[in-house]
Parts: sequence; structure tokens; C-alpha cells
Amino acid sequence: MLCDDALRTMTDYSWPGDVRELENSVERACALSSGPILHPGDLPTQLQDFHLHAYRTVLPPANDAPRQQRTSAVTPLAELERQAILDTLRQLKGDKLTAARLLASARRRFIGS
Repeated sequence: MLCDDALRTMTDYSWPGDVRELENSVERACALSSGPILHPGDLPTQLQDFHLHAYRTVLPPANDAPRQQRTSAVTPLAELERQAILDTLRQLKGDKLTAARLLASARRRFIGS
């Protein structure tokens, strides 16, 4: 089952990979979901990014609130992962194999596998 946001995201997405991409995305989301309802965070990274950019709403800060009390938007995990990958690739001057090994090693240490 899909929540309204996930369904809207999947409906509005252009699916450049056609039916195979749709099928793989649904299978992945179901496999990684923590519950019976799929949310945008359960979808593959490209759909999370699409959702983030397509439905982003920015609220202006209240003028009467002190700057330190204003809340900032929470960065989605997919964006943090994307930035980590891009930063690693930049530092390694585009060496994808070394970046993949380094990021996989860091992930194992973080998760404890």
C-alpha cells in the first residue's frame, strides 16, 4: 500500500526506464520498507530526489522570531547520501571504484555489519 505522497510521486514521475524501472522501484521499496505502507522515504533515491524537488514548499521565517529560534528544514537521508558520494568522488578525483570501496567500508563500520 502507498501513502498519498508516495503515490503522487510515482504517478508524477516520468519513468525514463519504463516499466522495468517502475517494477524495480516498487520491489526495492517493498523490500526495504519498515511497515505495510510505503512512504516517499521508502522509494529509491531518484524518486526521493524527484519528490523533494517537485513538492518542496519553503515557508518564510517569521519576522518576529529571533534568528536562533527559527527551525531549519531537515535534510533527507537520500540527500545526505548523495552529498557523501559526490564529496568522496570529488576528493578521489572521480575514482569510482575506490569511492565505492571507501563508502562501503564506512557503511559497514557505521551499521556494525
